[in-house]
Amino acid sequence: MLDPVAELIACRECGKGSLLQVADLCADCIARIGTAADDADYRAWRAENERRVVSGELTGAH
Repeated sequence: MLDPVAELIACRECGKGSLLQVADLCADCIARIGTAADDADYRAWRAENERRVVSGELTGAH
């Protein structure tokens, strides 16, 4: 029997299956973009998710 709570979901960035994601990225990818010397990818990810939260898309409130 499949457990929907424990289902691996592919990361949007790397494609690796993970149980925990934040706004479509796995923890490894968030760590990678968050600690990169050039933070452009991290800032873009944050801006995209701020827009998604405000619009209700990410929270399901739309």
